[in-house]
Amino acid sequence: MSSPTSGVIGGLPHSALGAWRCLGLSIGLATCVALVVAGCGSSAATAGTSPTVTVAAATPTGAATATATPTPTPTPMPTAAPTATPTPTSNPTVAPVPTKPPAPVVTPAPTPAPLPALAIGLCTGAQLSLSITAWVGDPGAGTVYAHVTATNVSSASCNMRGTSRAQILDGGGSVIADAGSGAAAVSSSDPVYTLAPNGTINTIVQWGNWCGSAPAQNVKVGMVEPFGLGRIVAPALGAGSVPTCYASGSPTMVSSEAWLP
Repeated sequence: MSSPTSGVIGGLPHSALGAWRCLGLSIGLATCVALVVAGCGSSAATAGTSPTVTVAAATPTGAATATATPTPTPTPMPTAAPTATPTPTSNPTVAPVPTKPPAPVVTPAPTPAPLPALAIGLCTGAQLSLSITAWVGDPGAGTVYAHVTATNVSSASCNMRGTSRAQILDGGGSVIADAGSGAAAVSSSDPVYTLAPNGTINTIVQWGNWCGSAPAQNVKVGMVEPFGLGRIVAPALGAGSVPTCYASGSPTMVSSEAWLP
């Protein structure tokens, strides 16, 4: 607060304060005028000094000084990541797994049995060509003969020995007379005939007692070699002779002689 000698009381000059007091105390008008005039004079005497007004903030007596306590910031608790809820699905259709087809079972070709000693070196059907050179015989006698020749058409020599299995075939190639499997035979006493390339060898085929209807022409002659060495067929030589039936009810007969040069 300012000093009483500063000319200012409570922020008002003495002259003004005096005026307020005169009014407030209802003193005599003459006295108030005298105070005002006196105050004005005092104010004029100190006009050269600027009044300083100091305002002090009043602090209520006994008031507690409040200290602001910071409110702690709550620590955020970690939250677990949301677990995706699987979408229920209907029973899925499982595609069948394709199965690998089983590997084909390859059956090995049977190993051919070794040839017997008598078969070593004999001509095979693949090495030979057969031809009919003549039909001979009187059909009225009941037996006809076909003269046939075998030729070595290979580039290597081979042997002919023993007898072959004779067959008669009709014009369509069907067998109509057969000497049977036992007709092809080779024995150790049979002579061996070597056929060089283009070499030939001969035999005679007998056919008798044909009691059936006339076969389709032109008939052919076939020869099956022993030991499973193959088969050769001679083409027809015109219309072949057909034997007569001399034993009704008996099968037809066919045979061949041993091979000879």
